[in-house]
Amino acid sequence: MQNNKFDGSEYQDAFGGAKKIHQAIPIPPELGGRVGAALSSARPGRGMAWRKTAVSAAAVLALFIISVNASPAFAKTVYQVPVLGNVARVFTLWRYSEQSDARQIRIEVPSVSNTGHAELEARVNHEIQSKIDTILEESKKRSESERKAYLETGGKAEDFIPVTVDVNYEVKCSNESTLSFVINKTEVRASSNTERIFYNIDLKTGKEITLPELLGKDYRKIADASIAKQIAELKKDPKNMFFEGDEGFHGISADQHFYINTKGNPVICFDKYAIAPGYMGLLEFEIAK
Repeated sequence: MQNNKFDGSEYQDAFGGAKKIHQAIPIPPELGGRVGAALSSARPGRGMAWRKTAVSAAAVLALFIISVNASPAFAKTVYQVPVLGNVARVFTLWRYSEQSDARQIRIEVPSVSNTGHAELEARVNHEIQSKIDTILEESKKRSESERKAYLETGGKAEDFIPVTVDVNYEVKCSNESTLSFVINKTEVRASSNTERIFYNIDLKTGKEITLPELLGKDYRKIADASIAKQIAELKKDPKNMFFEGDEGFHGISADQHFYINTKGNPVICFDKYAIAPGYMGLLEFEIAK
């Protein structure tokens, strides 16, 4: 693969030109309302850098798009960033890391752009930022509380294992009609726990894609039959265990989590302990259309 060198001068030229273009762009009235709402809903206690990021996210996003279009050199450099999917659709907006005696936090924040639906992008990106804010705030409080409890019960400060929080994302499908990605939050304390946030977007309509749209009106029947069959197949291996009775799988829920893979098929997702013991991990079942 060709290694394109970049000394910074091309970036400055692109940045300067993009900045002039950006300053000339009229700000839509609704954007000011959205930024105001984001600021008014912000909770106290966040660092200055965090608040500045929330305020400037929209400007940074616009500047990124303009810079890519304004300078081939800048675009070439951006496309070298190792992210999944189409960089003009989902890319890493910024990264955050923190290390202390109580915690180790690593966060990779995705942003959606160039979908052709400005309002959709504003809503999704604001929602992502709000959820990341909440994850960070809660993780800090929880880690400080756990360290304090550990020390108060006789534990030595040097023996405390910091709480580890890792947030990243995966692009599952990115094409002309569909954008599907998942944000993963993994927290490791005495055990590991993963939470996932799913986004499945129809790029033609700008709306969230639902299972009925993918599988039809009998989507539950179709998905349940497929999952039951796959579970039965997995059970043939004695290493695999699933809950039985009331705790076992009895059908997908009305708000069932799923993503869309590159074949356009929904992949139904279950958290740890939802239908099987924890050692089975996060379970996924592709539903062929």
